[in-house]
Amino acid sequence: MTGNNTEFHADADVIVIGSGFGGSVAAARLVDAGMSVLLLERGPWRETVPVREAGITDTRPLPRSGGMTSVLRSLHLPVGPKSGIRLNKTGFLDMWVGQGVKAVCTSGVGGGSHIWAATLESPPKEFWNNRADGLDDGVLASHYNRVGKELKGTQPTDARRVPNHADHAWEGVDHFTPLGVGEQPPMAVLYPETARVTGPLTDEQGIVRMPMDFQKDHGMFGSPDGSKSTVDALYLLPALQKGLVIKPMHEVREIRRDRDKGYRLLVHDLQKQEGLTLSAPRVVLAAGTMNTNYLLLHSRQAGNLGELPGLGKGFGVNGDLIGSWPVPGDGSRNSVAGPPAHGRIKIAGHENSCYVLLAGGDTPPVPGFLHARARAKAGRAFDVVAMSQDAADGEIRMHKGRMKFSFSMSGSPSYAATINAFESLAAQSGRPVRFDGKNVFTAHALGGCRISDDPAAGVVDGEGQVHGHPGLYIADASVFPQPVGVPPSLSIAAWASHVAGRMQP
Repeated sequence: MTGNNTEFHADADVIVIGSGFGGSVAAARLVDAGMSVLLLERGPWRETVPVREAGITDTRPLPRSGGMTSVLRSLHLPVGPKSGIRLNKTGFLDMWVGQGVKAVCTSGVGGGSHIWAATLESPPKEFWNNRADGLDDGVLASHYNRVGKELKGTQPTDARRVPNHADHAWEGVDHFTPLGVGEQPPMAVLYPETARVTGPLTDEQGIVRMPMDFQKDHGMFGSPDGSKSTVDALYLLPALQKGLVIKPMHEVREIRRDRDKGYRLLVHDLQKQEGLTLSAPRVVLAAGTMNTNYLLLHSRQAGNLGELPGLGKGFGVNGDLIGSWPVPGDGSRNSVAGPPAHGRIKIAGHENSCYVLLAGGDTPPVPGFLHARARAKAGRAFDVVAMSQDAADGEIRMHKGRMKFSFSMSGSPSYAATINAFESLAAQSGRPVRFDGKNVFTAHALGGCRISDDPAAGVVDGEGQVHGHPGLYIADASVFPQPVGVPPSLSIAAWASHVAGRMQP
């Protein structure tokens, strides 16, 4: 570990890196505890109703009509520039390509909450048990309850008013098994109180949102009207009023430990195109699995952190497998109508094989005159989105300055079960389920910085603090000791709430 001979000056009590579920929840909790918090986000604020109504004007739009140049921020390939290919500094998604896996992550204030399916689901019972001293399901329970309420998870008062809702749309269809009471997870969306969409609503914190219009897009490319819960609106906007400082378009390039004083961050201001150094006695790393692993691997290689022998181990993809399932040919269904996900389903005969959500296809960000045609095409197939507890036997490492990572579906029995379920759905329905059975495409990369009391097996302890690095914490899915096997956002938020609670004076 290297130090810095210059005088240590703290820019805040805590610096948080990243503004997704982990970073936003942690920052909000720490501000509520009276701490000075600086949040660094490499992307811009996104233009949505709640952000605009809060008076934030320096924004960039969600990708709707600009084509792929408005979507892709950067590509990280096995060849080419070691730090990746920058396509658009305000782009929406980063693509990481490894052996057997492609992973996407978002760039922008609010992080992955802009692309999530707004499904609030807890992991299997005992998920947190026996992971580290002082950590178990009971410790996390209050955090799950709290963030579930804060993200405004709810059920519609009348599911039959919600197009394609899984609780009514497939009645009498033999290839799906009806869910039991309490099995349909709440959705973090603002449902309209009547069949017609009303005007904007203001919540108890003064955040303005529109009820969801089920004939508009709210999925992978964001929710402009704010009807899908996002953490920039529900956590960061209120925290700004309490003293949180956010620096968008600030990308952290390296973490340096400053002996026992704290940490210095080498940061690049993407607007001014200049570098700066920011310091704090405590740092919360919540940049998402791919970027958190990269930052730690790069900083370790530069000689600015310790050995971290457990770094890069246990990489997984949450058992993600996405299939495309055509709608019936009679024109009776339009898959894109409804909320981001239509709900949980169970494939008959494979009820326990995997966790499955049904969703509509996303309308690509085409020019306006092509939107209607593109949306109609997207509506011709459902996305069958499966998750499971894969073996998490992948690896992330740094090789000659380039981050390398790999994952093989063949090592996880859960994938064989998911593929069998997809093939059974195709056979039972008479309509094919198309999917890639060899390479994973995921938005749920996890691991590499696992929780473990043994530094050789993991990176953080049960409080989220990095072994041997007092004051350095991790609050994203990179710490998961195994895949949750369900939508992970609620678990990331609950973990971040737990970490922030342990950091408070």
